[in-house]
Amino acid sequence: MGGMSRNYLRYSTPGGEFVVYDCYHPIRPLGTGAYGEVYAFTNLQTGEKVAIKKINDIFEHVSDATRILREIKLLRILRHPDIVEIKHILLPPSARDFKDIYVVFELMESDLHQVIKANDDLTPEHYQFFLYQLLRALKYIHTGDFLMDSLFFMQNLCPFLTCMECFFN
Repeated sequence: MGGMSRNYLRYSTPGGEFVVYDCYHPIRPLGTGAYGEVYAFTNLQTGEKVAIKKINDIFEHVSDATRILREIKLLRILRHPDIVEIKHILLPPSARDFKDIYVVFELMESDLHQVIKANDDLTPEHYQFFLYQLLRALKYIHTGDFLMDSLFFMQNLCPFLTCMECFFN
């Protein structure tokens, strides 16, 4: 960014704190996972609602850092309606403070896990549509000759297939 100064705000969360550009205002928590927390924010400059994922202690384990870097690199180039889009990566306030990564995604109102968990009345047609979306995204990745880490793919595909298997058995 060549000398361009940014202002940051700190928000306390149950998992620690979020340090984001001052143009972001928190809306609500979206969830937590193995690598950190996700919160919904509004960009006060554009009015756009986004999801910001904080990936904690990125450099603690080299294997995790490598996997996360691969995922970010891949998601930055993929543009498909069935694949979540990375808007950008927030720069840390300083190199000295660089231990967490903040990834800004398009905000999805729900994810597959939430939909399945919240709905006891999903029909086979619902699951068929979920599988259709998954296969469309997979075809896009395959036909685009994107190199894909099998761990990344299986990490995102296995929970879905497990849900599908449970439903159809």
